[in-house]
Amino acid sequence: MISLKAALRLLRWIIILWRFDAMYKQTMNVAKGIGMGLLAGTAVAAISAKAMGGSHRKAAHMKKSAGKAIHTVGNLIGDVEKMLR
Repeated sequence: MISLKAALRLLRWIIILWRFDAMYKQTMNVAKGIGMGLLAGTAVAAISAKAMGGSHRKAAHMKKSAGKAIHTVGNLIGDVEKMLR
């Protein structure tokens, strides 16, 4: 039979591992949020700069390109998250 001291030591290690797992998941969510925020800000700045100084056609093309870039970076962030697991 397991002694009380050994059971408490095992419980302590289980709690420590659980805490590391929780911190890892929270860190990944923060990193994804920061990356998506930077990307969205850059896309908005690029679209607005083109819209102010060019024709509607240029702005529409830039908007389409920015949408593709956002989708690509989202996939990239998802792939990096999978590699880190």
